[in-house]
Amino acid sequence: MRTLLLLLLVIVIFGVLLATQDANLTNEVRLALPFVDADWTGPVLWMIGGWFGAGLLLGYLAALPGRLGASMRARKVEKELTQTSVERSKAISHLNEPAPPAPARRPATTEADEMQRLADEVARRTETVHRDNPPPAV
Repeated sequence: MRTLLLLLLVIVIFGVLLATQDANLTNEVRLALPFVDADWTGPVLWMIGGWFGAGLLLGYLAALPGRLGASMRARKVEKELTQTSVERSKAISHLNEPAPPAPARRPATTEADEMQRLADEVARRTETVHRDNPPPAV
């Protein structure tokens, strides 16, 4: 989209300059740079075209560091992506291996039996714990 708009702008400017070509080629423009003894004179058409081209060149050069940085970041991410895909394929290959059998658990016959088994296990694990009761209230 941007390229199309830029192309249309160039075509419009070129058309306007060519439509007024007699005036643009006969009228001279004097360009004096400050702090320098340079003095340029030339037709309006060539001056406008030259400055437009210089603006395009400066815009491209200004955008160049960002484009280079983006391409370096893209290459870095591409390398990380290949490493990640290799690690992923290794992980998937481990998933395809058969899982070790689960330890056999005896099924609880009723919910009350399971609750009793859990209570016994908690009591066995906490029988060595000594609780310090808080001091009595005065």
